[in-house]
Amino acid sequence: MPRPMQQLTQRLAGWAAGIPEERRFWEGWIASRGGQWPEDFSWRMNPAAPLWPFPTQVATALAQPTLRLLDVGAGPITSLGGVLPGVALEVTAVDPLAPLYARLLAAHGVEPPIPTRFATMEELPLFFPAGHFDLVHCRNALDHAADPLLGIRQMLAVTRVGGAVALDHFPNEGEREGYSGFHQWNLDLRDGRFVLWTPTESIDVATALDCPCMVEAVQAETLLVTIRKTGAGAPPPLPAGLTAEALEAMVVALID
Repeated sequence: MPRPMQQLTQRLAGWAAGIPEERRFWEGWIASRGGQWPEDFSWRMNPAAPLWPFPTQVATALAQPTLRLLDVGAGPITSLGGVLPGVALEVTAVDPLAPLYARLLAAHGVEPPIPTRFATMEELPLFFPAGHFDLVHCRNALDHAADPLLGIRQMLAVTRVGGAVALDHFPNEGEREGYSGFHQWNLDLRDGRFVLWTPTESIDVATALDCPCMVEAVQAETLLVTIRKTGAGAPPPLPAGLTAEALEAMVVALID
């Protein structure tokens, strides 16, 4: 097996250890219509829900009458919302566990207003053209990635020049969750710098990115990071011969 494909297989195998925990959580959430968070379920199921506050702030700054938005790691039903007064929004939601979520939603008779499609953040260019989106959003999902820096780089690859990536996360979630399930990484603000870290590794994101961009991070109730794409850059390479269909088949095999 060529080395890039071997690395992908190993990465997916490690990531798959978190699937049972996600399955248990989301099946209970769907079956109970939100469980202890019924307002969250109602929000996600509302086709007239306003765009979430942080992406609204970023989208407003883009000042366009029409915006293409991508919600990465959206879960079974996106929480992004879909209405911004004065702006025509085209919202796409993706998640690597979309095949699993589709089964759970169907089993419990739930039909989301915006269906979640299959895509992995580290391979987004397999699913969308370069520069396709004005705004790419990721909320409480980047810390679930096997390679979050690669995920950010690929989010930028499908963002147009002049567009932005908006990240909204609880800081240091890996630490808080004891590195269980998908929670293997932490996002943090250190001396004003946005960093990804584990107990053995620390990455200054602005320094590590090779795409021309500006990184802004603020700590509010959550860590809010805006990465504005200021120029074109070559996207990270994908394994030769890999297709979206083959990747989905690999993930479905892990789910099953």
